[in-house]
Amino acid sequence: MAFCKSVELIRTTPPGPESRRLAELETKVLAHGAYGDLADRYFIAARTEGSLIEDVDGNRYIDFGAGWGTNNIGNCHPEILEVVNATLREQGVVCWTAAGNSPQRIAAAEKLLSVCPRRTDRVVFLTTGTEADEAALRIMRRASGRPIVLTFYGQYHGLSYTGQAVGTLEAKMRADVMPLVGGYVYAPYPNPYRSPLKSSSGGGAGRATIEYIEEVLLAHEVPAELVAGVMVEPVIGEGGIAVPPDDFLPGLRELCDRHGWYLCIDEVLSGFGRCGRMWAYENWDVEPDLIVVGKGISGGVMPIAAVVARSDITERADAFVSSTYSGQPAACAAAIKTIEILQRDHLFDYANELGAHALDRLRAMKEKYGIIGDVRGKGLWLAVEFVTDRGTRGKDHKAAADVHALAIRNGLYYIHDQISWFVRIQPPINIPRDLFVQGLDILEAAIAEVDRGRRAAR
Repeated sequence: MAFCKSVELIRTTPPGPESRRLAELETKVLAHGAYGDLADRYFIAARTEGSLIEDVDGNRYIDFGAGWGTNNIGNCHPEILEVVNATLREQGVVCWTAAGNSPQRIAAAEKLLSVCPRRTDRVVFLTTGTEADEAALRIMRRASGRPIVLTFYGQYHGLSYTGQAVGTLEAKMRADVMPLVGGYVYAPYPNPYRSPLKSSSGGGAGRATIEYIEEVLLAHEVPAELVAGVMVEPVIGEGGIAVPPDDFLPGLRELCDRHGWYLCIDEVLSGFGRCGRMWAYENWDVEPDLIVVGKGISGGVMPIAAVVARSDITERADAFVSSTYSGQPAACAAAIKTIEILQRDHLFDYANELGAHALDRLRAMKEKYGIIGDVRGKGLWLAVEFVTDRGTRGKDHKAAADVHALAIRNGLYYIHDQISWFVRIQPPINIPRDLFVQGLDILEAAIAEVDRGRRAAR
């Protein structure tokens, strides 16, 4: 399938007849709740290539979702498919407990370590980001002999019991988990637009969160010597691309060094070029003790994730945290090729260039459209936040849903769910420039229409 940029995107208003037929069938065979609202499908995808998606009705959509953050180098990258297919033909699934290991797993570990800090020198391969987050938590606790992990409100670390315990994206999602899983203390993430805290020393949101940890959590909830470490997203993803102030991650690093805590940075969504560097934390002067990676590591073709850490931590932990499919040879081959492509094609510079252009344009949109409360981003990971009123900053889920519906109908896809009061922009970081601009055009047209309707109703 070859896409031509001049070809019309939408042929039949989504959802088209075949998408509606399959969506109806979906409601009869898939569990309701597990996959979102099955009755509200806009389209059913048939094929993808690069930065475009085609549905079963022949409609095409510019991809601003990148496979929920997995396809950083585009959908179905031919070089990734080639190495995956070749490795599957040679080995299939090699379970390391039976065969000892595979050359691909060793080579992938070497390649991954080559782009990580020198202080990290060991890799534990897993299958999903959720699984890797759980492994990192267990490693920190076993290595330190301490039971508590510090984390932040609004983060997301997966849908397992542990993932929902350490992540606090939405209260409703974790209502059944919260009473059963302990071992965590929480602080507000320093979202500059929405932080509820004020610094007692006159600093910004980052300093206010560090002071909250020191003056509230450590004073009233948990002694420092019981904390194993900190799990933090360098940029919050699912909660709306919240970029922290520049002093936040360095402040966390200093806090960890002072109290003997491990600093674990979750790069599952933010890594592999998404924020204009291999890792998002590289935008600040800080190095973690453990890094959790997933999603984009295989170019969106095979499930693989990992924890990268210091050997003195992993060896002290002696934690058996692997699984049958972890480090599957074809997935490891895909990881090696993905890192090679990111570096060879200078995609970090390209992501920063496109991201800077987009952020300038989003700021201009904010000046024009009153429903926009905030715009922000890092690299090619950006957000437009909608508010009912700029003074109160009330979250406008209705505006977000209306903008999304219009964008889909005009050929732009991005991730949207029931918690979204924002647009989340995360296309493949090698998206052609003119296609990216066309996507922004569609987005602005949708925002303008919803804004006009809002003003007319007042």
